[in-house]
Amino acid sequence: MTEKYTEEQLLAIAKECNEFEHIINAMGYGYSLLNVSPKDYKRRCTDCTHWLDASCRIFLSEISQWHK
Repeated sequence: MTEKYTEEQLLAIAKECNEFEHIINAMGYGYSLLNVSPKDYKRRCTDCTHWLDASCRIFLSEISQWHK
């Protein structure tokens, strides 16, 4: 993947995504293992199980709107 996405894009799209599932939660470790505080926790597309090197259908649909 050669295209870079901004932190703003990754946060904004993940914030609105109904399918977001953090990879740590999906692995069953829980957030406390990594000492992730709820106040410091940020949803980013790159931390989602659906990310798959930016091939997520939701991400691709949303990011196309950023370029208009």
